[in-house]
Amino acid sequence: MMKLKSKKLLKFEFLVKKHWLWVFFFLILFIHIFFRFYQMEARNPFGWDQVDNAWAAKNMIVDHQWPLRGMQAKLNAGFYIGPFYYYLIAPFYYLTNLDPIASGIIAGFTSLFTFAVIYFLTKKLFSAPVALLAVFFYTFSSFIIDQDRIQWPVNLIAPISLIIFYSLYQVLKGRLDYLFLLAAAIGFSFHLNFTSIFFPIIVLGALPLFPWSKKFLKHALISLPIFLVWLIPTFLAELKSQNEATFNLVRYLQTYYHGFHLRRVLQISGDAFIQFEGILIERLDAMKMIKWIRYLLLPIFILIYSFPKPSREKLVFCYLIGLWFFIPWFVFSLYRGEITSYYFSLTRPLVIMIIAYLLVRLFKIKNIVPKIIVIGFLVYYALANTQNFLKADSLGLGYQKQVILRRIENGEKIKFKHGFSESYLYYFYTEWKK
Repeated sequence: MMKLKSKKLLKFEFLVKKHWLWVFFFLILFIHIFFRFYQMEARNPFGWDQVDNAWAAKNMIVDHQWPLRGMQAKLNAGFYIGPFYYYLIAPFYYLTNLDPIASGIIAGFTSLFTFAVIYFLTKKLFSAPVALLAVFFYTFSSFIIDQDRIQWPVNLIAPISLIIFYSLYQVLKGRLDYLFLLAAAIGFSFHLNFTSIFFPIIVLGALPLFPWSKKFLKHALISLPIFLVWLIPTFLAELKSQNEATFNLVRYLQTYYHGFHLRRVLQISGDAFIQFEGILIERLDAMKMIKWIRYLLLPIFILIYSFPKPSREKLVFCYLIGLWFFIPWFVFSLYRGEITSYYFSLTRPLVIMIIAYLLVRLFKIKNIVPKIIVIGFLVYYALANTQNFLKADSLGLGYQKQVILRRIENGEKIKFKHGFSESYLYYFYTEWKK
């Protein structure tokens, strides 16, 4: 009996050693699911954007109104993103019978999609260990967890940004079929957030590196309608409204454009690298003393990745990463409006990859000290962020439901007010579920 157990144990140990990457992958995935779905109703917010999305889904499911416009790109600015995100979330509201818990479920599934994109594309760009460490940071970062649990189209900017980065990199390497994926991903991004405008500018910045040829031009011409088809709803909405949103956009740009000023460039330099700060420093007290490291990690990565054996592929790769950081930084330096951290969400997957790559390279040094440093940091990172997660507030959708149900029991009538959760919850309990 003991020999039989020993053989089974040895076989198990052999399988773990052989497939250790997959063992850790599924362990991290399980933890990721816990962090994104645990106490969903209690923790996930149901605020202005989520309410807007819920009404849009209700209008499609109940009233069969099919929107040609999405959410306002900037609050009260009068111009809009595309409507496809509304169509993505509608099935979730249909399956939950319009219960706003659909908002949390959508946020959870969006994070799972992001998890898969980060792992598989990082694995293709670097290696399996780097990919594993990348999803480790994506899973445990309380900075990211808090944002992932807010359901809105911005959550898709990070995975779509990485898909665009990967596709563009493949095109620059001569794999022209990726032009089709690149065109589709950029077109879809216009249904997520106004910061998607950076992607065409990045492509323009990469033009000198394109493999120009007749074959390339043929693929580019075919990919153009793949991009334009995503803009059809916006064009139709503009025709219907006599270009109202276009006029509002032009007026907005005239109001908030102030030209190039070096002082402004320096002023928002911290914002350009804010994803480094958020992921590595913001929620970790022990890291706040080295806040300045956010400015160094990108150049350190470029030096370590490119040398001592530089190649065209490596230089192209680093050039693209530079575009991803410097174009939003430069464009926002021309803008005098308020800037928030999510405006730089497109850099998040690259930040995660850079951190993961540098730690893997550090771990590979043939010395015990770097290995201890890396393992110690990862253990501290996991424990500190888990502690942050467990002590987070729980005044989300569940609390809002309780408040509304009490008000309904007291005979209170709540009038419709755009963007306010009370209006939707009142409709859900008194008209839809009645």
